[in-house]
Amino acid sequence: MTANVVNLPTYGQAISLEDEGIYFLLNASNGKLQSIFQLVYDDEWYLYQLTSTAEGEEPTWSIMAEKEDYRLVSMSTSELSHHFSKPEYAEPRGAWQVIRNSKYGFAKFTPADDEMPVGHAMLMFSGEEMLSPVRIHKADEETLRRAEQAQQAQEEVETV
Repeated sequence: MTANVVNLPTYGQAISLEDEGIYFLLNASNGKLQSIFQLVYDDEWYLYQLTSTAEGEEPTWSIMAEKEDYRLVSMSTSELSHHFSKPEYAEPRGAWQVIRNSKYGFAKFTPADDEMPVGHAMLMFSGEEMLSPVRIHKADEETLRRAEQAQQAQEEVETV
């Protein structure tokens, strides 16, 4: 087992209300926006993805779940050890916290190096096996403001 898993309870930051919000995934090869997610707390944690609908209609938030398994629950320390004790997670050293349902998960990585920023990832599961985490970025107020302005400009162009 790698050292980054053994010390999980010692220095890993828990997923909290500060993590609630909108996240985005960038395409690694071209840097373009690929997906938008929203982590919501409403007595339980839920994960949504912004999905496009029929042409000309507004995108909608769709809950990320399989069947009726909507809410996200904390992954136990033994489950974290099972999924993150693989060599590919040995560096950078740090601690993972995860909330998940049967198909999707939201992860928070607290690096052991205090100078590195806390990271977030989207997870997918196939049965009990976890696929590789995908890094996501939290949208700040400036990012959201620019996106709203771009949307308004697009709507103005479409109405002309």
